[in-house]
Amino acid sequence: MAVCGDVQLFVCALTALPLLVVGCATSVVQTAELAPNAAPDCSVRGALVLPSDGPFGDERETVSALVGDSYSAGQGPGLYVTARDAFRVYLNGELVTVSRAARAPLFVPLTLLPGDNALAVVVAAESGTPAALLQLDELEQSTVSDATWKVSTAPLPGFTDFDFDDSSWPVAQDFGALGALPGCDPGAPFEASSPAHWIGPENGSGSVAVLRKVIRIRALGYGQSTTGGFGAALTFVDSWAEFSSAASDPDAPAVILLGEGVHDFRDTPRDQNVCPAVCENDASKSQYVVLTTGQTCAEPTVTKPRYARRIALGSNKTVVGLGRGAQLRGVTFDFGASQNSIVRNVALYDVNRELIEAGDAFSLDQARQIWIDHATTKWISDGFTDISAGSQNITLSWLHYDGVTNHECEGQHTRASMITDSTVTFAHCFFDHVQTHAPSVRGALARVHLFNNVIGDDLGYGVSAECGARVLLEGNTFQRVATPTVRSTCADDTLLGLIDAPSGSNSYTDVGPHRGGNGQEPHDAVFEPPYEYRVGGAKDEWRTVSARAGAGGPWAQPLVAD
Repeated sequence: MAVCGDVQLFVCALTALPLLVVGCATSVVQTAELAPNAAPDCSVRGALVLPSDGPFGDERETVSALVGDSYSAGQGPGLYVTARDAFRVYLNGELVTVSRAARAPLFVPLTLLPGDNALAVVVAAESGTPAALLQLDELEQSTVSDATWKVSTAPLPGFTDFDFDDSSWPVAQDFGALGALPGCDPGAPFEASSPAHWIGPENGSGSVAVLRKVIRIRALGYGQSTTGGFGAALTFVDSWAEFSSAASDPDAPAVILLGEGVHDFRDTPRDQNVCPAVCENDASKSQYVVLTTGQTCAEPTVTKPRYARRIALGSNKTVVGLGRGAQLRGVTFDFGASQNSIVRNVALYDVNRELIEAGDAFSLDQARQIWIDHATTKWISDGFTDISAGSQNITLSWLHYDGVTNHECEGQHTRASMITDSTVTFAHCFFDHVQTHAPSVRGALARVHLFNNVIGDDLGYGVSAECGARVLLEGNTFQRVATPTVRSTCADDTLLGLIDAPSGSNSYTDVGPHRGGNGQEPHDAVFEPPYEYRVGGAKDEWRTVSARAGAGGPWAQPLVAD
């Protein structure tokens, strides 16, 4: 099973993390035994000129497009850093920040990309030992400076690149946590509760050192091999024309960045005939349903505006919202049969919110090797994530399915996710006020694994398996769900859907009976997932998932539809 070493997302069991508190991906090492003159001397504060020749770089380099400026410390993901004395920080070969003020702490809004992210910190001391204190807050966990970092006082060129080989570098010397070194504590924005440690070269050698850490953001589950456009040049898009052009190329690798905040990508609406269906629970309220072929309406049809913007996402693409997330209004992501693509830190909302059956959020049809991570879906006309037969190796992680709506009779989104004959992993997703399909799995070829998800406030049913589908539930939390699981046959078949919920693994609070097995939790023989993973305890995980799922993680910005 996977263990907490390098920062691998979606593996580690986390508790609800306040800012400046790390998850289990960080290994905190006890203060090392030091020679009397090895610890940094912070008694003298002064400025220092950083080296600007040789391998250490200078300030003429390009500032990374992943550095933001829209929020301050504690308001979004980013890097806290201070040093003795001056420092320069790089991410994947590009400059992040520079400081010549000894022990003056900085916070830098910063976004990491899926794949390998190399942080390299050049530290220069006016005299004595160079050392740094760092903490990087990401969407659901943190990484701090400790003795797992590498250090060099004579680095070869290229040390800032993600693929640089630092295997010959020694590990950094741990000089102690906050409070261990007199005069070194930086104060705000660092907090005394931060588990970051001062680190530097062993035995205080050298006046300039490089500290280096590779942070890996990768999918677990069926989509674990997805790389997207990793390695391609970054493409920043702001308009619909730029976005659709970059995303729809069928095969060329691309890493597409969307700025934090609202992108209203709705097109000019057309008139749509819809059927008004009076709500049984409130006769003064109606739903407006788009009729499919062969359907009829008991009432005279009416006309409503309908938008139709779709991103036909090509293969080998990575789409990332910066900072606290990109909010894409009125857009359906249509993966079609694309392969090897990633979407991360985006919110899709207001896809014909007043209509039923008029567009999904994410639609996959025979797609392969897809990873959707930290996405929010809200006010969507049809499914949040609909995955058609033939789709393989899909991972959906840290998604927030926000089902609260005034446009459906029960005040909840009816169908969250429909999966047919596909292999899918759900990890750390929050099904929030959805009425059914959390998810609904159909077909004898379906293999769906759900671990450490939360299904909450569901008036209908949670997870269903039909027509021979096989579903594995581990470490999930069901809270206030009328029917946690459903097993049923097809109307034209006798195949029974199968669900295995290992005894004691899942947590149930204020729920009704299971359906399809005498009202009890199902324990069928289903399948063994073909990948490594680790399940956290349901009762420990639900707070973290509820707080950190979706675009922006714990710093998610409200979605507004005027």
